[in-house]
Parts: sequence; structure tokens; C-alpha cells
Amino acid sequence: METFSQAAENNKVAILEVLTEWLSNDALVLEVGSGTGQHAIHFSAALPAVGWQPTDRSDVLPTLTNNITAHGTPNLRPPICLDLSFDEWPSEKVDCVYSANVIHIVNETLGENLITGAAQQLTESGILALYGPFKYQGEFTTPSNAEFDSWLKERNPQSGVRDFEWISELSKDSGLSLIEDRSMPANNQFLAFRRL
Repeated sequence: METFSQAAENNKVAILEVLTEWLSNDALVLEVGSGTGQHAIHFSAALPAVGWQPTDRSDVLPTLTNNITAHGTPNLRPPICLDLSFDEWPSEKVDCVYSANVIHIVNETLGENLITGAAQQLTESGILALYGPFKYQGEFTTPSNAEFDSWLKERNPQSGVRDFEWISELSKDSGLSLIEDRSMPANNQFLAFRRL
């Protein structure tokens, strides 16, 4: 497991700007797929009144825990295991479920588990925030995203850039309503859904 992600480093400032608009001071955020923890460390330091719960699979936890122990702030909780293949979520409700660059890496079933599980995890009016590249009406937004999709599928044929419409429909069926689809740097999008 890598201890540093260049992609996470590149996009953390832009994502924080958007998250700041959606998170109240006393919010509790559950991050799905924290990876190296760079987003969790950066966001929790910038938003000291926001509680941040990082999660990842058990095989990632040692690296994630080491990074957060070394660089975390008091509002950044110790990482816990959340494996979408088991679809077992923490009992505590949260104000926001945040996940960056996960839904295109996992297979569709795990992507569904991410959305449906997040919906159940959220408090009333809670936010599901998804960041990454998406297709619209089956079309890639840029040639580079098409190349990225091919690269993903070479690594794992069940992964790939997901359709915005598929995500929207799953979210709607789970009791979530789209409230923002914002274009982000490097041909990514920030999707926000509110729990009805």
C-alpha cells in the first residue's frame, strides 16, 4: 500500500473549497476509502470544528492509521474498517458521507453498496459527496477520461468510469436527491446528494 497519493495531493485544495460550502461547523463526516489519509488529514486540519471518520479495508488500515497518527488533528478520529464487499457500516449516523475516486475503482455491486449504504448512514438532510470522473449519457467528458477508463479496465475489467445517470438513479431509489453536479479540475466532478 502506497503511503502517498499524488492524485489526492493534487485535488485536495479544490475539493476542500466545495466541501466547505456544504459542511456545517458541527458536522460529522464518514469518509469511504480514505486510502493514504491525505484528504482526511488536510480537510480536518482546515475544518477543526468538523469531525472526520476515515475508513478503508483492513489491508489498508495499517498505512492509513500510521499516517493519521503522525499527522492527524484532534477532530480526526482513528481509522476504522469499512469494506464495501461486506456492506457492514458503523452504527453511528453522520451528516456527510464523502468518497473520492472510489466508485470507478470498485465493481458495480460495491458501487451500489456505497450509495445505498451511505443513504442509510446519513442523518436527515445529510449529504453524500462523490468525487471523480463520470460519463454522461454514456459519453466520456474528455479523451483523457476515456483513456483512464481503458487503463482501469486493464487492471480490473469490473472497474471503470461510471455513468452519472446510473449513480443518480441509484441515489434517487435510496432516498437521495441530487443538489449539485460541479465541474472540477482535471476533468473530474463533485456530486452532492441530500438525504430526503
